Amino acid sequence: MEKREYKESAINEKINRLEKTQVIKNYYLVLGGGKIGTDFLQYARKNKFPFVLIIDRDENAPATSDAEIIKTEDDLVNLLKIKASAPFHAEAPKSPGAAGENEREYEGESKRESIESKAYFYKMDLDNIPFLLSLGIPEYIIPAVPCHAVAYMLSGLLKLPPEPGKNEKPEEAQGKIQKGNNPVTELLIKPEDERLISFFEKLAASFPEAVITGRYPEYGMLFFSYAREGEICPDGCPGPEDRCPTFGRKKPETITEYTRELRRNLPGWIFESHQMKPGTGGLKGRELRQNLLEILEFLNEFNATAGRGRFENIEDRTFFIATTCTCHGVLNLFYIT
Repeated sequence: MEKREYKESAINEKINRLEKTQVIKNYYLVLGGGKIGTDFLQYARKNKFPFVLIIDRDENAPATSDAEIIKTEDDLVNLLKIKASAPFHAEAPKSPGAAGENEREYEGESKRESIESKAYFYKMDLDNIPFLLSLGIPEYIIPAVPCHAVAYMLSGLLKLPPEPGKNEKPEEAQGKIQKGNNPVTELLIKPEDERLISFFEKLAASFPEAVITGRYPEYGMLFFSYAREGEICPDGCPGPEDRCPTFGRKKPETITEYTRELRRNLPGWIFESHQMKPGTGGLKGRELRQNLLEILEFLNEFNATAGRGRFENIEDRTFFIATTCTCHGVLNLFYIT
């Protein structure tokens, strides 16, 4: 009972902090300073995006050549405090395609020239994203890394502080703080586990076979696309919802819509990717925060009913995380530990 109460208290504290964390308007966070991240940075510079922060674990990433380097954590904290407290110009430009919104165009080059566009680079691993987001949630997050960024970050974002122990030595307490308490973990299915393999295949069967481009139960992953093997989508494709203009095929539903239908049978959260520029998508910070809040509430509900013997099997504790857009998507399975 004490452990359950501790988890509920820790989750509620996390919810309270997340609800109070500000979404900073016109703040674009780019995860990765390689080719894709640098390409987006150049686009942001050209279109006068007010504040772009690129992070990468490589201090010599290509994006460093066109951004101001933030040298210390204190400098990063102070910069984001300033951005959070001083609202940007009300007419600061956004990506023309972001979220499919009809953004107002600037009238005249002089007004565009008056906007100050600042870009910064900070050496940081994705493991430190929870700390970065605690300083303020970007209006848009642009994943530019070779992994499912949301799934990679999820365990860290949901990690709870360790349960305090009695008569612990200082070094033991510090070790627990660093390790933390992961209430969820990825569902990695072994080939010999017939029950979970069957569970995975039933989940995959919820999608049309034509849109599944990869199934990897050993990683708990599914990949989706309206493009077939060997086909490469052009950077300038607007991604219409009803058809694929490049390869001439109809789209009865978008990948996002197909994934939403999966929630009829399995709890899950979809992080929709909105087109920021041709070939590059981004996540809305407000949607990210809302999804995280809902997942934390889901964990609280599970914690309240876990003692009733209903969740002995892993599949009964499984949920999915997906990042999708109109034409493509990736899904990871997680389970409550």
